[in-house]
Parts: sequence; C-alpha cells; structure tokens
Amino acid sequence: MSLVVLTAIIVGFYLFNFPRFDNAHFGWDKNGHAQLGFRLPIFLMVGALFISIESSTYFSVLGQKPKAIMELMTPASVTEKFLCGVFFTAVISLVSYLLIFYTVDKIFVHYINNIWENQKSINYNTDKLSPVFFSSIFDDLTSEKEYKFLFVSPFLITSIFLLGSVYFNNFHYIKTAVTITAFCSFVIFLTFKIGTWLATGKMHNYKSTRFDEKDFAITTFFWTTTIITIIIWAITYFRLKEKEV
Repeated sequence: MSLVVLTAIIVGFYLFNFPRFDNAHFGWDKNGHAQLGFRLPIFLMVGALFISIESSTYFSVLGQKPKAIMELMTPASVTEKFLCGVFFTAVISLVSYLLIFYTVDKIFVHYINNIWENQKSINYNTDKLSPVFFSSIFDDLTSEKEYKFLFVSPFLITSIFLLGSVYFNNFHYIKTAVTITAFCSFVIFLTFKIGTWLATGKMHNYKSTRFDEKDFAITTFFWTTTIITIIIWAITYFRLKEKEV
C-alpha cells in the first residue's frame, strides 16, 4: 500500500510540473541536456520522507504491549531481528524507492522527449538555440561529482529513524524528527561559532592549498556519515536487546 501511495505522489508531482512550450526556461548541463529543475528536490524530499517513515515504523510495535508480546515471542534472536530491520529499512525500502522513482522518471522522460522532438530552446550556457533533450535524473546524478554524497545519506537517515522506532514508545516519527532537528541545530550552531572563532584575525592563503577543497569536503562527509551510521546501528542493537529483556 505504501508503494502504491508513493507511486501516485511521484506521478502527481511529475504531471504538475510538465514542461510547456510557452514557458521553456531550462537549466542545461555540461553535456547539453536540458534539465528539469523540479526533479532533484522531489527526489530528495519524497525519498527522505518515505525511507524515514518506513524506518520509524519497523520496531514501533515494541511500544504497544499487546503487539510487543507477539513480537517478543517471534522465534528469532535479537541479532536476527536487528539484521532483518537493517536489511528492510536500509536496503529493501531504499531499493523500492529508487526502482519506483527510476521507472516513473524514465517513462516521463521518454514521453516528453517524443513531444519535444525537433524543438529548440535557448541554451543559457552557450546563448544559442539547442535541441531540447532530457536525460533521466539518475544520469544527471551520476554525471555530477557533487551529488555522489547522496548515495550514503539514506543509510544515515534510516539508521536514525530505526533507532527512534526502538527508543521511543509512541509518536516515534515526531519525537525522532524533533530530536534530530534540535541536535543538528546545536551542532550547526556550535560548528559556526567555532569556525568563526578560529577564522577571526586570520587570512586564508589560497595559494598554499594543495588539495581540492570540494573533493575533501565530499570525502570527509562520506566517511563521517559512514562512521555515524555504524555507531547508530550499534546503539540500536543494544537498545533492542534491552527492550527484549
């Protein structure tokens, strides 16, 4: 049922943002493909909402006594239940979302490419009329190095909300969302203050920089996110073990 609803939501967003001939103002990538600006925000927001809701409901029955008894009587060890939870939230839910989004996007792009065949629009990168051709969102994501950090973020999201489903007894999603929002706000504020304090009265010498700062930031984000995800999974495992007891 959740996958049917997800498909309907994605299709609705695509139909609402259908490109029209009388309003053809596209962004253009370095390969000369016209870009549909609405796809990436929808891909990120709907995806984050879907996998977080699925993760937040996985162990939620442990907070309800009648259902918790049935869950505790399941003939499986804590490790098996935990691994099943990680597999369902971090793999099955994510793969299901990507498959549905890819299918809808592929059909949509194929359809509008047929409609826009032999049509031209101004390429703002070259200021010339160029044939309008749309590529799939996954082609856009894999061709841009800046977007590669997105492939590790879903695991962090699912791990956080999976922990929330075990830790809280009710209103799992709301309590997890509020907690993580408050924590992230504090971390961002603290980071900003520390960064401002360290940079005060100092000048950055760009000529002495020997590495690409963007690549360094992406690499740092990747490994930091991976470590935090593993730590949260470990906390979830021990919390689940406590719940079983």
